[in-house]
Amino acid sequence: MDRLLLLISVLGIVYLSLLVFVSSSTMQERYVLRLGMKWKTLGERVQNEQLQQVLNRSGLAISAGKLTVFRYSAAVIYVLVQVAEDFLRSMPLSIHDFLIAALILLITSPQRYLPLGWLLSWLHQKTLIQKDGELISFIRLYENNRLRKRGYVEFGAFCAGTASHFNYIRQDLYELSERAVDEGAERAIEWFCGKFPESHAFINDIRSILLATEGMDDDHEAANYLREQGKIISKISSDQYLKKWSFIGDISTIITVIPSIATFLMIVSLAMQYIMLIKGNFSGVGMFQ
Repeated sequence: MDRLLLLISVLGIVYLSLLVFVSSSTMQERYVLRLGMKWKTLGERVQNEQLQQVLNRSGLAISAGKLTVFRYSAAVIYVLVQVAEDFLRSMPLSIHDFLIAALILLITSPQRYLPLGWLLSWLHQKTLIQKDGELISFIRLYENNRLRKRGYVEFGAFCAGTASHFNYIRQDLYELSERAVDEGAERAIEWFCGKFPESHAFINDIRSILLATEGMDDDHEAANYLREQGKIISKISSDQYLKKWSFIGDISTIITVIPSIATFLMIVSLAMQYIMLIKGNFSGVGMFQ
């Protein structure tokens, strides 16, 4: 009880000192502004560009600096809480508290084979599948636009008009539209396809179709070319559909297997307990000695 009162007294004195220090509204504003600047500076110091790229690829609008500060803050706060609890109970510091703090840092580490890293990798794969799906939808809309019998919308205007229908490639389509007007359709298409990795499954097919179609002066010839390429577009859509459901199937398999593994471990545990119970009841029998 004495230690509790001592801790409350110390916290109260610190709180009163802080109130006196920022008693006026001007000083409060300056203090809040200074705290915000220090927080921003701390986030910039611990900013990790590689981690930021991983977060961006995963589709998470989170600053790498804030994530790092949160990780270490959680570990430090846990240690402080445990130290205060040990102080109130008059108990010595336990090494387990520091081990748990280290475990918090380990679990929240963005390394690939750790829990958070695995989650970011899974989100990255999910984002890629969604982005590829929107790219296929875009080329489908482009095909329908160029095959219209009553004329079609120009490439730059078409990209700007369809961009609002997408989430993952929206900004790229807006910039593609601007580049198509300023630099020409060919250079704009090269820039847009360059946003995807070279090992992408079908970006080269998309590039070829767009460049060939936009490079034709005869609209009838361009329409015939797109009809011939319809099989390639259909195959891309089919492959993407299989890839999407294969990804969902892997996750479903993991979710399905977890209860089976848990049940098996429970049976093994019960069997071990049953054996130990029998051994305890027949401890005098020679076969168990």
